[in-house]
This record gives sequence, structure tokens and C-alpha cells, in this order.
Amino acid sequence: MGLITRYLFKSISAALLLAVLILLSIDVLFALIKELNDISSAYTLGDVFFYVALTIPSKIYELFPVSAVLSVVVGLGALAAGSELVVLMSSGFSKIKIAVVALLSIGFWLALVLWLGEFVAPAGEQMAQDFRNHKISQGKSISTSKAIWLKDGDVVLKTKQMRSKGDGGYELEDVTVFELVDKKLKRVSKAEKATYKNEQWTLENIQISKFEVAGVDLDKKSDMKWSSRIEPEILNISSTRPKYLSLRDIKKYQQFTAQNESMQSAYHIAWWSKWSFPLLVIATAMCGVVMLFGQVRSGGMAQRLVVGIVIGIVIYLLNKTLLNYGEVYHVHPFWVAMLPSLALIMVLFLVLSEKLRLS
Repeated sequence: MGLITRYLFKSISAALLLAVLILLSIDVLFALIKELNDISSAYTLGDVFFYVALTIPSKIYELFPVSAVLSVVVGLGALAAGSELVVLMSSGFSKIKIAVVALLSIGFWLALVLWLGEFVAPAGEQMAQDFRNHKISQGKSISTSKAIWLKDGDVVLKTKQMRSKGDGGYELEDVTVFELVDKKLKRVSKAEKATYKNEQWTLENIQISKFEVAGVDLDKKSDMKWSSRIEPEILNISSTRPKYLSLRDIKKYQQFTAQNESMQSAYHIAWWSKWSFPLLVIATAMCGVVMLFGQVRSGGMAQRLVVGIVIGIVIYLLNKTLLNYGEVYHVHPFWVAMLPSLALIMVLFLVLSEKLRLS
């Protein structure tokens, strides 16, 4: 790594750290304000801070594309304001080469963020949601709107929030098992609770309704063993928003649903958006480079901050809009997750190489 490359790397890295801190501070502040409305004797101010702290890794991951473009506009913009980029370009550094160094610098930190998004953020987000739900629902009934539905072949499970018993086992409350034969409901088993231990469920205080030609046959049992592929890990995955899952979790859910039917659109979108995340970061960073060689270099720090944030937020919102559109209308994820970033990168490359002019 040459002296100039190291200098550019340090400038962009320092700006990236500043961008992450600014955006993270704003996001955390709004999250704290939102959670203050739910403070009670069970969910205290200390619990709010702990909950928000657990979500910080996922916030860093989600905001990184905006941080990337902000770091380019601010970091290289400061060099442009001091005429240092002019000197670099006159000494043989082309726009493309400056863009490549900038992207490599961001790519160095992107590798860390990808690791964070795959191994730390999903676990932190799930812990945060479990912690919040446990605190808020303490001493209160759990809303049925938070019920978990999961299908395994001809069996459909409905239950409320799952909790760990601390001895390696898990417990469900208000469990209903629907059993189908040729797509017709044949039996419904309602249990007060179900415990999972030694890779098997035990239903307790069960009321069984069998649907026969002559009518409905009712039966009651104190407990019953139930073997199913529906395990606590699968329940955790199905009750977590797909965008907060890791690629490993989505893959496990895909394997679980493979025998039933194709994955829901939301999981396909989340899978492709995870793979296309580096492309989104590169595209936003290149937008910053293109703007840098426009009017941004003549502005001050405040102007560069505003321009960088606006560019990042616009691309971030467009990306989210496309992903939501694809989920609702079942568009193939490639067209809404991968293709827009690839197309934008190609256009921006042509602009930087001066083969295409925007005006």
C-alpha cells in the first residue's frame, strides 16, 4: 500500500467512523424516545437502555450504506476543499483510481460489518425482542395478535410466545395443533402448555376434538407426547422478522419448508437482500464519489454532511421500497434486490470514466 493510498484510507476511515457515530446516535435517540412510551413498573428505564443497546449491532448494519456514502462525501470532500484531490489528479490519479481506493477502503470495513450482520446482529435482535416481550408481558396476558403459526406438512401449530425454562428446555402456552388429511381438518388438539425436552414435545392438559362423519368426538388427556420437526429454533426463526435473520437462519428455515412448500416471499427477499448488501454499499459509495466531483467540493463541512445524508437516505428508501414492492407483489428478488444496485454501479462507473455525462 502506497503512501497516498494509506492517506486516503485513513481519511475515509476517519470519516466513516464519524458517519457511523452520527447516524447511530440519531437512530438510538429516536429508538429511546419511542420506547419511553412503554415504560412501566415491569419495563423500567434501565430495561429500555438495555433493549436499545442490544439492537445497536443491527442498526450499524442497516445504516452502513448511508454511512458509506457519507464517509466518501465528507472524507474526500475535505481533501477536495483543500485542493489535495486536485494535486492527486494532476500527479496521475484519475477519478476511477480515486474511486477504487475509496471503495477498497470502505470494503475493508464492510467485511467487518458483514460479519457483524451475520453473527452478532441477528442474535442481538432476537435477544432484544425476547427481553422486551418478556418484560412488557410480565403479569399481563399476551396478545393473540402475537401468536405464532407454523405449518409442518399436514400439521399446523398455533401458539403464543415461547420462553426458555433455563434447564435446556422450552415452554409454550396456549398451544393448538391442527391436523389435516387431504386438506380437510380432522383433529384439533388444544393444550394449556407444551414443553420441549430431549428433542420431543410434551402437551399438557389437552382437549382433543376429532371430526368424524357422524359428528365431533371430544376427548381429554392429562399429557401426550408429540413428535414433530417443529423445534424451538424453527419457532424462533419463524417469529423473527426475516430482515433480522442471518443467512444461516434463513437457510435452516428454507430446509424446514422444503418438504411443505416454497418459502414465503419475505424470506426470499431477505435472502437476496443479504447477498446484495455489498452491492448496495458499493453503489451508494460510488454515488458519493460522483457527487464529490460535482459541486460538493466547493462547499463546507455542513453542506457535505447534508448532501451525503440526503444521497444515502434517498438510496436507502428506494431500496426498501423496491424490497417491499417485491414482497407484496411476489416479484423475483433478483429484480428488486440485485438488479437495481448492479445497474446503478454500471451507470456510475460510466460517469466516472467520462463515457457518460449526467448533464
